[in-house]
Amino acid sequence: MNAPLMELLDALPVGCLVLDSARQVQALNTAMEALLGYSRDEVIGLPCRHVLRSRRCVRDCPHATDGMPSPGGRTDCLSRHRRIIPITLTPVRLALHGRPLLLDIVEDLSTIQSLEARISQHGAEEPLIGRCPAMARILDLIPTVAAHDAPVLITGETGTGKGRLAYTIHKASPRCREPFVRFSCGPMAEDLLEAELFGRMSGGQLQPGRFHQAQGGTLYLAEIEALPPTMHLRLLRFLDEGTIQPHGSHQAVRVHLRLMASTLQDPERLVAAEKIRADLIHRLATIHFHLPPLRERGEDFAFLLEHFVGHFARRLKKTITGVAPKAMAILLRHPFAGNVRELKNIVEFAVLVCPEGAIRPEHLPGNLLHTQPRRRGKD
Repeated sequence: MNAPLMELLDALPVGCLVLDSARQVQALNTAMEALLGYSRDEVIGLPCRHVLRSRRCVRDCPHATDGMPSPGGRTDCLSRHRRIIPITLTPVRLALHGRPLLLDIVEDLSTIQSLEARISQHGAEEPLIGRCPAMARILDLIPTVAAHDAPVLITGETGTGKGRLAYTIHKASPRCREPFVRFSCGPMAEDLLEAELFGRMSGGQLQPGRFHQAQGGTLYLAEIEALPPTMHLRLLRFLDEGTIQPHGSHQAVRVHLRLMASTLQDPERLVAAEKIRADLIHRLATIHFHLPPLRERGEDFAFLLEHFVGHFARRLKKTITGVAPKAMAILLRHPFAGNVRELKNIVEFAVLVCPEGAIRPEHLPGNLLHTQPRRRGKD
C-alpha cells in the first residue's frame, strides 16, 4: 500500500477500509483498527464483508455495481468482540496509479446515538392520563383514532394536555417509530412562518421545514388561531392534495404525514370572528377532541396529584409520603387557571424543596397561600 496514502488515512479521525476491485481488504487505517479490534496485518486479503460485517454488506453492498458506488447512509457493523456498532458507511471509488481503489469511510455513531436517545427520552411528551368520565371517554377512543390517518383537532384551555393527547395518539399509531414534530403557530413574520412550516429554497438547496421534518410521522400544530389567512389555504392544499410548496420554490413537494392541530378557543367562535376559515376547521376537525379543564375533572385532581408526587419523588430520588392535610386544603382552594400543567409545576416545586415525608404548606409556592376558593366541577 502506498505509504503517503496510508499516512494520510491514519491521520483521519474516522475509520477507513481500503479495498481492491475484488472487494478484498488491502489496508485499515488506525481509527478502523480501534473501531473493529483487528490489526491491519490480520485482515489483508480477506473479503470486506468478513471484516466489516455490516448489514449493508449482506443486503446491498455499496460497491457491488460496476459504475459509481451507491449512496452511503446509516447502518451498523460487528466488531471482533461481537459488539454491534452503529455507523455511517460512505463508499468512495478512486484511481491510484491507473488501478481502481475502493474505500469505505466509517464513522462511529455510538456516542451520537446514545445522546439522541437521552434527548428523545428527556424531551418526549408524557402520555395523557386521567380517570374521570370525560377523560375515560377520550382515552377509550385513542386506539381507534390512532389506527387511521384522519386529521385531528384538539381544543381546550391552556395546560389541559392538548400536546400530550396528540403525542399519545401518535405513539399508539402505526407511525409511532417515525417523528412527532410539534410547532407553535404563535405570532411571527409571515415569511418566517412560511419557511418554518414549508421549508425554504436557498441557493438551489432546500432548507427543510416542519412538514419535511415530520415526514412519515405526525405534525402537531398548536395555536392554529394565530395563523394568517394565507396559511389557511396552504394547509387546505396539503389536506386535499398531500403536497406543500417551499418558500421561494415553484415546485410542489409530496409529503406523507398525519396532521393534528389544537386551539385554545372555541372553533365556532373563531369562524364567526373570521379568524379562521370554516372549511379549514371542518377538514381539521374530522376527529375533534375537547379536553375539559381541571376544575371539571372531579376525581382526577387527587389522582393527578398522587401521580405527580410519585413521579417527581422518583426523579429527584426523594422519600415523599404524600401531601399533608393543611397543604391539601391550600391546593383545593387554588383555582388552577393553568390546569394540569400548573398542578404539575406546583408539585415539582414542592417535591424539590421538601426534604422528606409529607409535603407541608411551607413547601408550596408562596402565591398559593393567598388564592381564592376554587369552584370544583362534578365528578
